Amino acid sequence: MWRHNILTQLPERHTEDEPEVQEDARPFELNANGQSSLIEFTKDRRTATYLGSAHQGSDVGIQSTLPVPRQVSLYYFEMTVLEKGEKGRTTLGFTVKDSKLTSQPGWETNTYGYHGDDGKKYSHPVANSRSINQGTEYGPTYTSGDTVGAGLNLETQEIFFTKNGKLLGTAFRNVPPLRFHPTIGMYSRGESVSVNFGTSTFAFDLQGQIEKTKQAQQEEKQSVSISPGATHHLVQDYLRYYGYGDTLQAYDRAAGLAESTASTSDRPEKEAEQLATRQKVRQAIMAGCMTDAQQLLHNCHPDMLESVTHPNLDVLIFFHCLHFIELIREKRISDAIRFAQDVLSPLRGIMSHRSKEYDAMLHDTVALIAYEEPEESPMYQLLDDAQREVVADVVNAALLASASGKPKWEAKPQAHLEQILRQLVAVRAEKLECSGGQGEAFSLPKYLGVQQTQHDGVQSMSM
Repeated sequence: MWRHNILTQLPERHTEDEPEVQEDARPFELNANGQSSLIEFTKDRRTATYLGSAHQGSDVGIQSTLPVPRQVSLYYFEMTVLEKGEKGRTTLGFTVKDSKLTSQPGWETNTYGYHGDDGKKYSHPVANSRSINQGTEYGPTYTSGDTVGAGLNLETQEIFFTKNGKLLGTAFRNVPPLRFHPTIGMYSRGESVSVNFGTSTFAFDLQGQIEKTKQAQQEEKQSVSISPGATHHLVQDYLRYYGYGDTLQAYDRAAGLAESTASTSDRPEKEAEQLATRQKVRQAIMAGCMTDAQQLLHNCHPDMLESVTHPNLDVLIFFHCLHFIELIREKRISDAIRFAQDVLSPLRGIMSHRSKEYDAMLHDTVALIAYEEPEESPMYQLLDDAQREVVADVVNAALLASASGKPKWEAKPQAHLEQILRQLVAVRAEKLECSGGQGEAFSLPKYLGVQQTQHDGVQSMSM
C-alpha cells in the first residue's frame, strides 16, 4: 500500500530481511546459578531461604534471570517476607548484571535497595565502601508477613517502593538508563522470602499507579498555555493546505468568522483561485475521475504531467498508477493494457536514485491486470479508496510547491499541524534514545487513537 501520510510513517509489515522486533521477555524466576550453598531455592525458583549464619561477608544478592524488559514504561515486582530469620536483613531493589552478589542491593555502584531492618534506602556508596554507606531515611521497616515492592519507571527514570500495597513515594531520581535486574538481598539464618514477578496478583495496585502517572502527565500538559485562536489557525491552515475550500469556509462560518476569514476578499485573489483549483483537482481524484483531474492539471500546470525534460516524478508516477488502477476498477481491460504500454512502460527507470522504488510500485500496479478478480488478489489494497487520497495529497503538495515559485527540491510545503506531529514523533524518539532505548516506544496512531490495520502482500511505498 502506498504511504504518504504522517500517520503511516512507521512500517506496517516486516520482510524477511527486516525481522519484527519482539518485546523482551519478562523476569519470571530468581537466578540460582552461581549462588553459594547458603541459599536454598524452591523448584520454581521464586522462593529462597538463607541457610548459613550471619557474619561479616555473608550477605547475598540474588538477581532475576532476566533484566527489566526495554519496551515497558514501568516495571514492578514484589517480595513477601515469609520468615525474617535471626537478623531480618532482607532487601529488595535493582542491580546491574555485573553487580557483586556478595552485597545487598544499594551497597554497590548502580544498585538501589530498600532494606527491611532499618527502612532506609541505599544507593551509590563512596568508593564502594559499605562502612560509608549509611543509607537515607525512607520508609518503615518490614518483617515476617510483610509484602514489599519495587518499581522502576523507565520514562521518568525513577525508582519507588511499596509496603503492603501502599506507595512509599519516589526513592531515587535520575536513575541511569542501564539494564537492571530485579534483586533481593539476604543475610542471616532462617530468612525466607518469595518473589512475585507478576505471575499472581500484586498487593499494590500497579494499574492504578500507571493510570495516576498518566493522569499527572496529562494534567501537566494541560497546564501549558496556548495562545488564543492557535488551534483554529492550525485547522484553517490544514484545510487550506489540502485544498478543502468548502470545508474551510464552513469551518470559519461555524466559528463566527465568515466575514473576516472565510471570505475570499480577505485573501489574495490569486491564493483563493489556487485554493479553488486544488479543491477541484482533489475532488476529481477522490471520485476516480482521472481524465477530469488530468485536464484540470493541464489547464493550470501543463508541464506537471507532460514535461519530458523535468517531470515532477512524484506526481507522474502516483497519478498514472492510480489512472491505471481506475481503469481496472471499471473493468476497462483493453484500455488498461494500452495505458500500461503507452504510459507506464516508459516510466520505468526514469530516475536512477528512485528507480527501484518506482519500479516496485509500477510492478505491483500493473500486476492487477493478471487477475480476473483483482479485489481478491495480493494487490487488493491498491483498489482501496485510501490510494486516491494518497495521490490527491501528492498532487496537492506539488501544486503548492509550484505556486511557491521555488524549485521542487527547495519547496517542500507542509501543513503546520503535520509539522507539529512530526516534531512530536522526533522528540519522543530522541527521548527514547536518551534513555538507552528503554521505555515504551511511541506510536503516533496509538497516541491519536487511530486504529491501524495490518497489510500483507504489497510492499508499502512512502515518500
